[in-house]
Amino acid sequence: MESLKDPVTVEQANRQTIINNLNEVYGSVEKLIQRTYANRQTDLNFQLRNVRASASQLLADIKSRDLDSFSGKKGTLEEFYSNEEELLKASSRIKDEFASSISSENIDTFMLEGLLDSFKKGFNERIVVDKDIQKEFKLRQMEKESAERVISGERPAKTSEEKQERKPSGIAMTGKLSEPMDTSRTTLGPSASSEKARDILTKKTSKEDIETDILSKLYNYMNGLEQKYSTHQPEVSFNGEYIGDRKWKFNISERSVSGTIMDGIVKPLLTFETYWHPFEDMRNIMEFIQKEANTVPSGQYRSVCILSSGWNTEILDWAQNYVHPRLMVYLYDLGTNEITFNASVNNSERLKVWHDQEEYVPLENMIETLVEQDDPFDASDVAEITGLSANGAQRFIVKMLSKNKIIDVGFGTSRYSGIRNK
Repeated sequence: MESLKDPVTVEQANRQTIINNLNEVYGSVEKLIQRTYANRQTDLNFQLRNVRASASQLLADIKSRDLDSFSGKKGTLEEFYSNEEELLKASSRIKDEFASSISSENIDTFMLEGLLDSFKKGFNERIVVDKDIQKEFKLRQMEKESAERVISGERPAKTSEEKQERKPSGIAMTGKLSEPMDTSRTTLGPSASSEKARDILTKKTSKEDIETDILSKLYNYMNGLEQKYSTHQPEVSFNGEYIGDRKWKFNISERSVSGTIMDGIVKPLLTFETYWHPFEDMRNIMEFIQKEANTVPSGQYRSVCILSSGWNTEILDWAQNYVHPRLMVYLYDLGTNEITFNASVNNSERLKVWHDQEEYVPLENMIETLVEQDDPFDASDVAEITGLSANGAQRFIVKMLSKNKIIDVGFGTSRYSGIRNK
């Protein structure tokens, strides 16, 4: 299993490597200055002294722990690792390019200056190791350790409190199904929370392999979600807004699925998380879900579905009454293919399709009856059928108008009709 590296250690080690490479760059510039001075190439020598000044300033900035000259930016743990790798490669390329200039007949000072400016810009966009990244690393590390214990069949030592609890009879997955979800394509928010969710194993499960029939159903379930996530994307948000025109990203593994509607480039708006994690103790699942809910920022929403081969009545009753302004909870039973949730929550019925095996019906198909009828319709009619809010329905209508699927026949009263009624 791939080892995780502490981002603080990675940042420190990479900084030193970059400093070493830039020291060599500085040394190469010194040699070029000496060469052009000896050859009495006055103009070129002057230009190289400017390059040296730029290299010296870049070195000073990078050596500064405060990094006053560099703003940095937020990102996920995976983005941090990827960005650091690119920075190392870039510093190595600059070192080699400056070294090769020593033996070159023609010295392109404009190109050398450009390399330094480009690297400075890249370093300026370095992912900052903040509390969020450190927290994500710790969660990933805990998940890795838990997965390794499951694969090896090892039981971690129980605490005194755990010893007093009733030993659960749930089933645990081994082998590949215990591997952590690939978060390489996830962005802010979704990946960290889903990893944390899969990691908090407050109940130790049985060492037995998952039963063959349940394993088969789990595979079929994940395959079905992958097909759905690949061909469609959510169009109705938690609060009824239209999101069909937003960016949709998703990740699939054998034991978990996550998908995110993005608000802009890096901010998640609505995240769907589905993963295998049998709970038998209601207190455990209540505390677990509440911790999840507390991590959802204002303006963002999360829909969580937990899979098991069977849920006890107490937990099902709790799920049917769970309410939170930014988080929706679903419990899916692979044994019966039934999904339990609080149906009284607005749009809970619309969102559950992203956790169950039902076929997704696009909004355009949902309003076909409106488009094909003789009487004009308005945004309230669309909202009633689709679950969109008034504002969301109007945004969806604007999209339909832009695609020439409907026309405005209201003459200022916002009434619409299908093209065939034109």
